[in-house]
Amino acid sequence: MSTFQIPTKSSFIEANGTRYAYRKFGAETGTPVIFLVHFRATIENWDPKMVAPIAKERPVILFDNKGIGETNGQTPDTVSEMARDAISFIKALGLNKVDLLGFSIGGMVAQEIALQDKDLVRRLIIAGSSPEAGVRPDSEIFERMNRRGGNMDDALEAFMFFFYRTTEKSKSAGMASLQRIFAQKQINSSDQLQDAQLSAVAKWAQPKGNHDYEWLSEIRQPALVTNGIEDIMVPTKNSYILAEKLPNAQLIIYPDSGHGHLFQFPELFADNVNSFLNDNSL
Repeated sequence: MSTFQIPTKSSFIEANGTRYAYRKFGAETGTPVIFLVHFRATIENWDPKMVAPIAKERPVILFDNKGIGETNGQTPDTVSEMARDAISFIKALGLNKVDLLGFSIGGMVAQEIALQDKDLVRRLIIAGSSPEAGVRPDSEIFERMNRRGGNMDDALEAFMFFFYRTTEKSKSAGMASLQRIFAQKQINSSDQLQDAQLSAVAKWAQPKGNHDYEWLSEIRQPALVTNGIEDIMVPTKNSYILAEKLPNAQLIIYPDSGHGHLFQFPELFADNVNSFLNDNSL
C-alpha cells in the first residue's frame, strides 16, 4: 500500500459567486483527475486507501461541489446544474483538460460534464452509476434513502446496507473502509443537500419515452465503467447499459460486492484506474 498522505486542509477558489473547497495533491505532472463524490458525501468520504495509489501516479483533485461540505451556496436539484457548477470550478483552476472519476451521483455528473464541455474531458471513470433514464432501484430502496434521523448505529447500518453485500467478506471489507474514512475529519451534510440530490436523482431516473440512450453516443471519450455484481442502490444493470451504449467503454464488475465496490477493493480499483488512464492504445 502507498504511504501517500491525503491533505487534511482545504484550499478555496471562487467561481461565479461560489467559494469552492478543494484539495489538490499527488504527482506534479500529468492530466489531473477530478473526483466527483457520492450521495450526501464530501471531500472526507473518499477511502484514502483507494485515492493514494492514484495520486502517486497523477495529480488528484478532490472538491466539494456547490452547497456541499466546506463549499457555500445551495445544492442545485438537477444533475445538469451540478455539472455546470463543476465545470465552473474546473475552469477557475485554469485547467483545460481533465480526467473525471465519478462515483454514484458523481458518475451522473461526470456524464453531464462530458456532454456539456466535450473538449474539457480526456477520459471518464463511472463507478456505481447509471445513464439518464436508466434502471431505477426498487421503490423501497429509494424510500429508505429518504429517511432522516436516527443515531450513529442506524446510520452505520444504513451505509452497510446500501454499499455492501450481506456476505462476511463484503461486510468485513466495508467496515475496514469505513474505519479509514471515519479516521478523517468528518463534515456533516445538510438536509438541503440531501433533498436537492434526491430530487436530482429522481429527475435523472425519469423515463424519456421511446429511446435507446442515443445521447450516450455523444460521449466519445474512453470510459471505464465499474460496479459490484449486486448494486441495490444503483442497479448493476445500469453499468452494462453504459458499457454497451458508450462508444468507447470498457466494463469491470467486481465479485461479491455492491455499490461500494471501489472501497471494498481499494487497491485493485486504483490499479484498474491507473491502468486505464495510462493506456495509450485507447
